[in-house]
Amino acid sequence: MAVTADTLRLTNDLRIAINAETTAATRTLVQAWIRAWDQIYIAWLDAITDLLAASTDGRWPTRAQIARAERARRALEVSLRELERLASHAAVTITDRAGRVIEIGAGGQSRIIASQMPPAAGGMATLAVRFDRVSPEAIRAIVLRTTEQITALTRPLSSAAIEAIRQALIRGVAIGENPRVAARRMLERVEGAFNGGLTRALTIARTEMLDAYRTAAAAAHDANSDVLKGWQWQATLDARTCPSCWSKHGTVFDLDVPGPADHQQGRCARTPVTKSWRELGFAIPEPPSVMPDARQVFDALPRADQLQIMGARRLELLRAGRIGWDDLSAVRRTPGWRDSYGARPVKDLELKRAA
Repeated sequence: MAVTADTLRLTNDLRIAINAETTAATRTLVQAWIRAWDQIYIAWLDAITDLLAASTDGRWPTRAQIARAERARRALEVSLRELERLASHAAVTITDRAGRVIEIGAGGQSRIIASQMPPAAGGMATLAVRFDRVSPEAIRAIVLRTTEQITALTRPLSSAAIEAIRQALIRGVAIGENPRVAARRMLERVEGAFNGGLTRALTIARTEMLDAYRTAAAAAHDANSDVLKGWQWQATLDARTCPSCWSKHGTVFDLDVPGPADHQQGRCARTPVTKSWRELGFAIPEPPSVMPDARQVFDALPRADQLQIMGARRLELLRAGRIGWDDLSAVRRTPGWRDSYGARPVKDLELKRAA
């Protein structure tokens, strides 16, 4: 279990490569949504201008008046068509990038495993080619499962966003005495509802691409189970990481346990852990693992960073010893998605402390 500096470096290199793919996917999605809104902006401006003209006594039109407004109906139809096109585009974009992530994730594991071997076993580059690679059939199966999941998640994007637009129209705005201000505010609401599809698409992109990477890594670990003891949860120990991931960092799991099952858009990685050198047949002293201890790293952070990660009350409970490090994480169950670990709410921590 000699996680070395090379192990951490190679894992970080993989993280950078995966991040480049997710960034490219999200950039493509954002650009597509911006172009789509630019195309329908005038239609919505005209529709909202008509709705303002139809208002009486300084009140936003009723649901029935909105339903009869021809320009509003046309703007909704155009928006629905654009959103359906964007949902299809999102599925293709995310699937394409996920395929690259799967190849990166599966291909990089042999060098990470080799980095934990003793010098007597040979150089890292030489060792890496000896470890089993994931078969093409297994890669295709992972790509297929990932594609099915992405398709199922992106299909409802258009209907959810168009319903949000309808609700924004019904709620309306306070018209007051300045129709220009009212029109601007209403346009902002419609644009926000339209971009709700983008927000969901970005979440799907980051979450599913990272899960695809972990699945590919798990397949590579299974292929090398003869030299591996398990895998270790590795979080990015910075101020952007949630309390749950800080708590789970460093935990070791058996190879048959999927994961890391962190929350949506979580950045945690699955790091293979080899058997001890003695178990592998090397009767030489083995150095300790250099995997950072999350609690030690956290305690050394400036208080401002600790507050950003934990929040004031959670940090107070932790510092007072009223909750433990392991209490910070809890399983979440989300319909239509896998179970995941997320930060335990403060109210639950309060109840746990009182128990």
